[in-house]
Amino acid sequence: MDDNVKADNFYQDDGDKIKLNWFCYEYANNLYSFIKLSKKLAQYRTHHSPAQIADFSLYFAKRMRKSIYDMQTGKSEGILINAQYVYEYKPKCSFKQAQALIEAAKSAWDDTVLGCTVCPNRCLSEAFELTPMFDNLAKTGWPS
Repeated sequence: MDDNVKADNFYQDDGDKIKLNWFCYEYANNLYSFIKLSKKLAQYRTHHSPAQIADFSLYFAKRMRKSIYDMQTGKSEGILINAQYVYEYKPKCSFKQAQALIEAAKSAWDDTVLGCTVCPNRCLSEAFELTPMFDNLAKTGWPS
């Protein structure tokens, strides 16, 4: 995974270095990758710089935290990946483009959760536990 959406966007201080924020960091980077690879979003990429795509990915991942929390607390049965998130960020987005972004968001979600099946960190089930992963990343960089 490339570090296109920087980890330090997900915490302000040591108290924010929790597993849920780490999960959102990984999700944001997966979303960035899926947007970059989507054939349906080729035109979107021509009008948006890598920094703008990273900014959207960051926004969307942070917006997903409420959906994750609602699922964990039983307020919803699953994750809601909503076009509302796209329109809040980009109000004049076309329906076709919004749907392509939602497809990328769903694919990124599935890919991130799939990675969780082999990961011992349990970021979603222990979402509010502090994690050293942010500090480790700052010290050593992303493992290749």
